[in-house]
Amino acid sequence: MIAAIHQPNFFPWAGFFRKVALADVFVFLDAVPYPRTSRGTWINRSRLLCNGAATWFTCPVAAGSGGRPLHEVRMAPGVDWRRKLLGTLHHHYGRHPYAGEYLPKVQELIVHPLERLAEFNERCIRTMAGWLGLDTHFVRQSEMQDSDIFLSKGSARLAAICQELDADVYLAGDGSGDYEDEHAYARMGITLKYSNFKELPYTQKGSGTFVAGLSMLDALFNLGPGLLSCLELDR
Repeated sequence: MIAAIHQPNFFPWAGFFRKVALADVFVFLDAVPYPRTSRGTWINRSRLLCNGAATWFTCPVAAGSGGRPLHEVRMAPGVDWRRKLLGTLHHHYGRHPYAGEYLPKVQELIVHPLERLAEFNERCIRTMAGWLGLDTHFVRQSEMQDSDIFLSKGSARLAAICQELDADVYLAGDGSGDYEDEHAYARMGITLKYSNFKELPYTQKGSGTFVAGLSMLDALFNLGPGLLSCLELDR
């Protein structure tokens, strides 16, 4: 059984959904500390294509969120980021090939009145995975009982999660090769594999040159169901 584990990111890119697609079980790593940074992270921001350039869009978090367990982090009160994001989507994607089909659905996700960031992100990811026809089983780290999952760190923590789920393969992202400890997995009889994802260029309305690393929303509005071809799902 293949397990993938990642923080619930904010409208993540195609590589995130490739991991979801290839995994039998996907764990939302929501009990780790929220990063202490003023720049934002992929957990509360992503990028869209606006006027031919990759542009950040952000869900601000409440003051003092740094260091708190991710599943406790709330969105910043009094900041109307939802209205701003919807305006951006309608302005820059409203005439895209699949805007008519998916923009109302995305709007429903954005306006849903959830206040906890991880819960909001998880709902969006689960819903978008459903649109893609993915049947991956989702689990929250915060709802798992094994104490080793919370006491250990790094690869040891991820290996403990895999062991708790009886997974014998851990699917890591390609950028994690610099810090993954293969021995931590091997000690528990778990095979470490990498997703080996290379984003395939697709036609992006409004750009003559492919811009990589955008939110999956960009592929959704450009390709509709055809975006599955971007995930390179041949194992």
